[in-house]
Amino acid sequence: MTASTSTNRPSRLSLEGLLHRITSRILQSSELQEILATTVAEVRAFLASDRVLIYQFHPSESGQVVAESIQQECLPSFLGLHFPAEDIPFEARDRFSKARVRSIVDVKSGQIGQSFLRDPNTGNIVPEEIQYRRVDACHIQYLTAMGIQSSCVVPILHAEQLWGLLVAHQRQPRAITEDELRALQMVVDQLAVAIAQSYLLAQTQEKAQREATINQIASLLRYQTPTTLQTALETTVQALQGSGGRLYLKPIAFEVQPSSTGHLVQCQETQNDSATLYTCGTQPQTPSQPLEQSSDWLNSLQPRTNSAEPSSHPTPWAISDLYQVSELQPLQPLFASTPIRSLLIVPLQYGQRNLGYLTIFRDEIELEILWATQPSFTPQKEIKPGQFQPWTPQDLEFVQGLTSHIAAAILHQGIQGQWQALNTHLERQVEERTAKLQQTTEQQQALLEVVTRIRESLTPEDVFRTATQEVCHLLNVERVAVYRFNEDWGGAFVHDFESTTTEWQGKLRLGENLVWDDTYLQISQGGRYRNNETFAVDDIRLAGLYPCHVDILKQFCIQSFAIAPIFVGQKLWGLLGAYQHSTTRAWEVSDVQFLAQTAAQLGMALQQADLLLQTQQQAQQLSQALKDLQKTQTQLIQTEKISSLGQLVAGIAHEINNPVNFIYGNLTPAREYTEELLSLLLLYQQECPNPSPDIRERMEMMDLGFIAEDLPKLLCSMEVGADRIRQIILSLLNFSRLDQAERKFVDIHEGIESTLTILHHRLKAKSNTSQIQVIKEYGNLPPVECYPSELNQALMNLLSNSIDAIESCRQSSGAAYQGQIIIQTAIAQSPERVPYVTIRMADNGLGISEAIKHRIFDPFFTTKPVGKGTGLGLSIAYQIIVDKHHGHLECKSRLQQGAEFQIEIPLKQPVI
Repeated sequence: MTASTSTNRPSRLSLEGLLHRITSRILQSSELQEILATTVAEVRAFLASDRVLIYQFHPSESGQVVAESIQQECLPSFLGLHFPAEDIPFEARDRFSKARVRSIVDVKSGQIGQSFLRDPNTGNIVPEEIQYRRVDACHIQYLTAMGIQSSCVVPILHAEQLWGLLVAHQRQPRAITEDELRALQMVVDQLAVAIAQSYLLAQTQEKAQREATINQIASLLRYQTPTTLQTALETTVQALQGSGGRLYLKPIAFEVQPSSTGHLVQCQETQNDSATLYTCGTQPQTPSQPLEQSSDWLNSLQPRTNSAEPSSHPTPWAISDLYQVSELQPLQPLFASTPIRSLLIVPLQYGQRNLGYLTIFRDEIELEILWATQPSFTPQKEIKPGQFQPWTPQDLEFVQGLTSHIAAAILHQGIQGQWQALNTHLERQVEERTAKLQQTTEQQQALLEVVTRIRESLTPEDVFRTATQEVCHLLNVERVAVYRFNEDWGGAFVHDFESTTTEWQGKLRLGENLVWDDTYLQISQGGRYRNNETFAVDDIRLAGLYPCHVDILKQFCIQSFAIAPIFVGQKLWGLLGAYQHSTTRAWEVSDVQFLAQTAAQLGMALQQADLLLQTQQQAQQLSQALKDLQKTQTQLIQTEKISSLGQLVAGIAHEINNPVNFIYGNLTPAREYTEELLSLLLLYQQECPNPSPDIRERMEMMDLGFIAEDLPKLLCSMEVGADRIRQIILSLLNFSRLDQAERKFVDIHEGIESTLTILHHRLKAKSNTSQIQVIKEYGNLPPVECYPSELNQALMNLLSNSIDAIESCRQSSGAAYQGQIIIQTAIAQSPERVPYVTIRMADNGLGISEAIKHRIFDPFFTTKPVGKGTGLGLSIAYQIIVDKHHGHLECKSRLQQGAEFQIEIPLKQPVI
């Protein structure tokens, strides 16, 4: 194929049709493969080529034909075939990527034409000139082997990286016009948009699926059953597309330790053999003891798990190929007899405690690749056994988001199981403590209710308000308050989160929104609470507190209190306090533990609220990005339409204007000459009243009297028609206003009249329909500052929409229906005393239902049948009036009652 500027070029209609069909497919389909298949078919039909294909590059710089269209199987198919990286040298790929070069090769002439969009050195845009040179012999040999005499290649880029190539092949020499080359570039630009949309949609769907899986597992873990963790493991393995998995839980037990305020039950790891292991799918050949307890396993993980500051979100160890990791060499024999190739090991961490390990396996896979081998390009199959499946960043993000839920469930399950065992033991030993144990059980159930209500709340305010009310009720304390630290470890009680009994409501609020500068907490940066310790005082007079501390407590009538820290992750966020005013109180261990558990749940609720906020923000960003993309597409289409329409109208008007002026200018002399000839003829008749028989016969045959009477009328009619054509030309020029691209003061009525003149063919009566009546109620308007051409375009779109509605209503109402459009203009003032012009266009068409009225200005939204509208007319009008002219466009309508569009435009545009 060679470049050509000959007149045998595609029409503008065929080019616009090609772009419209491809753009419509991009908007209608979310499947990239379907869009690519449609594109190659449309381009092949547009170019009348023998073959059009899309070639996609791989990270290894090889590539594959992912879409293809062939004319009646005249050439062999390359669809699905892979081509080695050497077939497209690095220098060519570099030019495609940096210079956006388009290449046209003619094998017969041995010439290659290259058109650069950008300078390969600076990246700046350059004129689209085609440069020719001799094509390399190897390139000619390559195309000849394919049976190709002409080819055209246009690069496809995604995110400024070379994604692939659009290639057109011809068995015979064929010239490519510059218009066709520009059309291919526009098609490639649309493909780039489609690829970006497809990738973004895929990422969004994948992320939503992973978040749904996390929520599913989290919901499952919330209700503890004997099979909960097994089901959670199987769901996790399936979500990560693994072949197997293991969930190893270290032994956890309760130990009772004395404290200054009594006996507190603490959860601690015990060194015994009662570990729990859940498995599913393919497993390594392990000895009698679990793999996670072997010394080889512990030695392999020790450098990664031992750190000075343990994290609540440890980094997973992603192993793509276990046989390439030296640390795992002692464990490799255990996997030798299995197809397992990849491992993902995640320590289960809760706070600073390691609870066990979650391990996911992936089997090795066998890859089958079809290569296009030279010189015949016949498919050749290559099989690569023993290939690993790498772990993606999305996999790591997913498993990190999931392990915190699993760790919390494991800890909760261990705590719940140990508590049940302790309760059973205490019931057997001490019958009199049955009531207290029952109370503890009720508190645990109440805690679950608090957790459920916390999870049902979506804002931190609702979470804290619910928690303090429940603690105040269940512990039967007189006041529950939340204290929040600030950056210098001072802090303040949060008034909205405080809950009291009825007799203490409105009394002695704990320093409502007052910053407390507690020097002990400031110096020690949280004191004992930083170590996740609780603090309970039965009687402030007997607890050995500092005198200053006791004075403050007495100031607020506090005689007894219990405090638990609130952590968000690893950071001390604040304190949850329960207070007694009227009397002292002996705090039970269960009371303090319930307070601590509630505080822990509050910390998790804060994390949940933060995650929810982040998710909502990301969703808003994605939604805004989609709206911006649609708006950009609409603006590009609008700009192109306005430019093309203006040039077309101006060109037609100019071409018609010259001959019309010639006709109009010669009509006056023609009339004078005719009158003189007729007067001369009359004089001949007077001087020679008796002409010869031949002359008399000829005069009767041509009806000379009628001609003498009708000829002046004929010339007058020609003058009226020429004058009408001149008026239409003036209206077209006024509508296009190519010389008025910038904003200026114009007569709005003149623009309306020009638009009505252009639409006259749709308003006038036809053989089977009556005329659409236009009623004009113009006010006295001063000149309005606007962009004349674009405002005329908006008026044209609105009037065309009204005419469409009237024609649709006429089809359903019959011949008796009389269409009517009322146009009113006036001047008014806004509440800020800014003068503006109002234009009302009302019709008696079908009207618009309330269900869709709020969407009529959305880009690409239309209620018309396929092929009758693009959905851009009202959207473009809205952008011109609202965005461009800082005005207002409103639609008032009811179904079967017509529609009214009201336009408001400032007399003078604001200075921005």
